[in-house]
Amino acid sequence: MIGSGLAVRIARGFTALAAAAIALNPSNAIAQHIRIDAAACDSPVHLVVKDDALSSVLKQLADTLHFEMVYQAHHDPPVNADARMNANELVGALVRDMNFSLEQTVDARCAQGRRLVKLFVLPETDRSSAGVSVSPTPSHAAQTERVAREALSDYLRSHGMDDLPQEAIAVR
Repeated sequence: MIGSGLAVRIARGFTALAAAAIALNPSNAIAQHIRIDAAACDSPVHLVVKDDALSSVLKQLADTLHFEMVYQAHHDPPVNADARMNANELVGALVRDMNFSLEQTVDARCAQGRRLVKLFVLPETDRSSAGVSVSPTPSHAAQTERVAREALSDYLRSHGMDDLPQEAIAVR
């Protein structure tokens, strides 16, 4: 039987050893927060992540699913997820609020016939300094409508049709 003093020293030794291992290799500590289960291209990916940076999650997904990832965004929001879906949908859901671009290739073995090849998470645009109005001014809207009606009339006449108002040919 081990004496209580010796048991305490052994427990402290294991704690110190674990702390040293994490300090010497912090990537292992981070990787434990992200779990990715992916078998083949045609099966769903199961992602479990708790309070980890989006760039870290995407990097690990890129390594696991074999696609190229470039992360240039200025902010790196935390991710909390427990999701199971195909790779393309999963990556799209993770970056849905970001400025991003996906490149896919045709691959019949994959779900929906496409495989993710590259993901670019681009820098955000600085909307606060832009000062550009999104909605058109009333005079600009009226001019746009006039130009659209003229273009429709020109199109109809060039195809030998009678000039009709836009409302009369609307798809219902």
